[in-house]
Amino acid sequence: MERIDDNDNSLSLAFIEGLYQEFLADPQSVSPEWRRYFRGLNGAGGNGSPPAAGPSFKAFSLFNPPGGSGPAPVAFDRRDTSRVHQAAALQDRVDQLIRAYRVWGHMVAQVDPLGIPRKPMPELDAAHYGFSEADLDRPFSANTIFGPNVRTLRDILEAMHTTYCRSIGVNFMHISESRVKHWLQERMEDSRNRLKLTQSQQLRILSKLTDAIVFEEFIQKKYLGAKRFSLEGGETLIPLLQMAIDKCADQGVNGIVLAMAHRGRLNVLANIIGKSPADIFREFEDSGDGEERGHRDVKYHLGYSTKWKAASGREIHLSLCFNPSHLEYVNTVALGRTRANQDRHNDTERQRGTTILVHGDAAFAGEGIIQETLNLSELRGYRTGGTIHIIVNNQIGFTTNPSDARSSIYATDVARLLQIPIFHVNGEDPEAVAQVVDLSLDFKAVFRRDVVIDMYCFRRRGHNEGDEPGFTQPLMYRKIKRHASVRQRYRDKLVAMGGVSGERAEEMVEESRARLDSALSEARNEENNVRLGALGEIWSTYVGGPEGKLARVDTTISRQDVKRLLTRLTQLPAGFNAHPKIIKG
Repeated sequence: MERIDDNDNSLSLAFIEGLYQEFLADPQSVSPEWRRYFRGLNGAGGNGSPPAAGPSFKAFSLFNPPGGSGPAPVAFDRRDTSRVHQAAALQDRVDQLIRAYRVWGHMVAQVDPLGIPRKPMPELDAAHYGFSEADLDRPFSANTIFGPNVRTLRDILEAMHTTYCRSIGVNFMHISESRVKHWLQERMEDSRNRLKLTQSQQLRILSKLTDAIVFEEFIQKKYLGAKRFSLEGGETLIPLLQMAIDKCADQGVNGIVLAMAHRGRLNVLANIIGKSPADIFREFEDSGDGEERGHRDVKYHLGYSTKWKAASGREIHLSLCFNPSHLEYVNTVALGRTRANQDRHNDTERQRGTTILVHGDAAFAGEGIIQETLNLSELRGYRTGGTIHIIVNNQIGFTTNPSDARSSIYATDVARLLQIPIFHVNGEDPEAVAQVVDLSLDFKAVFRRDVVIDMYCFRRRGHNEGDEPGFTQPLMYRKIKRHASVRQRYRDKLVAMGGVSGERAEEMVEESRARLDSALSEARNEENNVRLGALGEIWSTYVGGPEGKLARVDTTISRQDVKRLLTRLTQLPAGFNAHPKIIKG
C-alpha cells in the first residue's frame, strides 16, 4: 500500500468507502490487514454480506448516466456510511497522536543519566484524543508508520514510544523537506531506534569504556589534585568517537580534523588520537632543565596527529587541533583545514575529508561563534559536506544551571536554524549512542549536511579537580556520588546477557592499568623526560624548543633584492587587461 505523508489525512472518506464496499461484497478482495480493520468496526457486516437496504434515491453517476454501458454505481447504506465517518474521525485522531510523538517525543525521552524527572506531555497521552482503555486493542491504519499497515492502538503507542521516548530523543520535525523527514522516520521507526550490535562490537565498546575509566582513575591516583579537566561522568565520549571514526573510515573518508575544548582532551589524546600515555605523564611530571619548563601550552590544550586503524582494517588520518583558551573559536580553524584539504585534493564532492567538533553544552548555547559557524555550513565558499557536532552535555556550566544559562529548552536549539536532525541521547546507554552514531553518519553521507549528537552525561568532579561542586549543586552531587560508572553498568548488562564473563571484564581493567603503569615508569625513568618533538605523524620530524637552543639563521637580503621585489610588485603582468581606474591610479 502506498505510504502517505503524515501531514495529510491517511484515509480519505472516499477511499475508505470504496474499500469498505469491496469488503462487504467480497472480504477476500481486500488485504488481510483491511479485513481485520473492517471486522473491528462495530456491527460492520463481518460475514461479508452486503447491506439489505439500499439508498432512498436511485443511484446515479455522472460517469455512467442511466442507460450507459459502464459498471453500476456503488450503493451505500446510510448506517454503513455513518460507521465509516466515525471510523475516519477516530483514524484522524490516531494520525494526530502519531505525529505528536514525532514532534514532542523528545520532551519525555529518558536522556538524563541522573534520572531527573521530566514534565509529562499531554499530547502523548491517548486520552488527550478521546481514546479509552477499551480502544487500545482496536485496529487502526498504521499507514504513516513504517511497518505493518494495520495495528492495534496499543501496538501503535508501543512502537512510537520505543522509537522516540526511550534513551534517544530526536528534534527533526522542524525540517521542511518531506524526503529528509521520511528518510529519518524510516530509519528510526523501522528499527525502533535501536542498532543490533554483534558481540565483538559490544566488547569493543566495553574495552573503550574500560580504557577511559582506568585512565582517569590512574591520573587521579598518581597526580592527586593536578588540574586535568577530567572526562569522568562522560566517558562514553570515547566509544562514541571510536564508532564515529570507524564508520567514517568505512564510508571512504581519508582524513578527519577534530577540535575540542579542555574537558576530556587528555583522555581523547590517549585513547583515540594515539598519543603515548608516557608523553602525557611527562607533562604532569614537568621536570627537565629550567629552560624547557613552560616551553609549551598547558597539557589540556595540546594537539596531535596520527593514523587510526578502523575495526575493518582501513586506515584514516586523524588530526586534533591545538585549542585556544577562547571556547569554540577553534571550530572555524578546524573547518578551514578540512575545506583546504578538500580543495587541495580536488574533493569537489566533499566526501573524503570531514570534521568532528566536540562542544560543551554551556558553550554551544552561549558562544556567538557557534551560530556564525553553523551559518557558514551551507555556503558554497565554506561548505565541507557536513560536520559532526558532538555535545558533551554534563548539564552544568562551571557552576551555572541550564535554567540560568539559556532561554531555550536545549543547549542545541541554535542548530535548528539548519535543516538537520538533532539527536539527544543518554550517555549511559552505549548501545543507544551506537544507534545515534550510525544514523548520524549515514545522514551526513546521504544529505551532506551537519548533524548534532547531544550526549547527556554528568561531571563527576568540579569544573576542575580543585573545585568542590557540592557547594553550588548539593542535590545534583548527592546523586552523582551514589551513581555507578557507565562502565560498571554496561559490564553488568553484558555479563547478564552472556556477552562477556566477569573474569574477562576484570582482565580488561588489569590490562589497561598495566599499560599505564609501564608508561609511567617510562616517563619517570628517562634522564630528560620532556620530549620536544612528539606531535606525531607528519610532525614527527619537527624539533622546535627554546630559542636559546636553536641555531641562528641569517634572514637578511640585499638592498638590490628589496628594490627588485618592490618594483615587480607594482608592475602589471604582460597582457593583463586592467580596469581603467587601476591604470590611471
